[in-house]
Amino acid sequence: MKRKGFTLIELLVVIAIIAILAAILFPVFARAKMAAKKTADLNNSKQIGLGLQMYLADHEDVFPPSNHRDGVREIHWSWMVLPYIKSEQIFVSPADKIRGWAPGCFDPATNNRGFGVPSIQENGCAQQGYPAGVFTTQVGRISYIANQSIIGRKRQDSDTANVVSAYAVINPSNTILIAPATEAKNCMRREVGGEYRSYRPAFGLTGRNQATVSGSNIPSVSAQPLEGMTAATLNTVFSCETATDPGVIPDHTLRYTNSGRFDQGNNYVFADSSAKWRPTRATFKFDNYQWGVQAYSLGGLQVTVPGTGEPVSN
Repeated sequence: MKRKGFTLIELLVVIAIIAILAAILFPVFARAKMAAKKTADLNNSKQIGLGLQMYLADHEDVFPPSNHRDGVREIHWSWMVLPYIKSEQIFVSPADKIRGWAPGCFDPATNNRGFGVPSIQENGCAQQGYPAGVFTTQVGRISYIANQSIIGRKRQDSDTANVVSAYAVINPSNTILIAPATEAKNCMRREVGGEYRSYRPAFGLTGRNQATVSGSNIPSVSAQPLEGMTAATLNTVFSCETATDPGVIPDHTLRYTNSGRFDQGNNYVFADSSAKWRPTRATFKFDNYQWGVQAYSLGGLQVTVPGTGEPVSN
């Protein structure tokens, strides 16, 4: 007896069923994969927090500067904390689309010590003024960035910004210490052809009337009081993620952070070394300001609510 094959209609029905199942299951698989990356990223954040806690124990409970100069090169906080973490891979988030930024000035002859370089990043040795053969001292690739209010830019003795004691931080369990770095080219570089500032920290605050704050020196009286960031300022800063020209974006250093790596939020390391997920925008609420109620690295200047001058709180 001759065996009967499938009809065209039967084949089309089977194909349609498979397509429907795929449409249902693929988003589920994608969400499961991202949830796993979120958990792994949170574990990385916890390891970095613990490393910083051990650093504090060996340095009289004083946080490191974000970057300081040994005469010619920048030495980054990640390199200072690395002996307590051991693995440079911890500094790369599994969810980072570019697999972490290379140092601002890296050695091309060794392909950045074998860690490689994101395809969107160019070498910035000339922009940083480094002599030949000198490179930024930083972990090979990094997906995280420091809160400049606590890990400030005490680059050299002439800077009036300073290192911060852990005891100075108000409500450390609710004050961000480390945040995820941006993955956008035009957020990390200052201008077209400019250096990629992976060694820089980020302020979650502004000067008077939402002005930018450089952070290497205490702002002048005319630039005070410092203010929390408004929703409008946040929108402008994070627009660098889609901007084609970084020169049109105000140079708020918050642009070096990520607007939301997971579900419009991020895993953050807090000043007590804990790590938690928080919705990004919620960290800027004036009655729960998690970027520091004071600019601790700038002499402890109070951060205020724009328009009222009242202190923010957390």
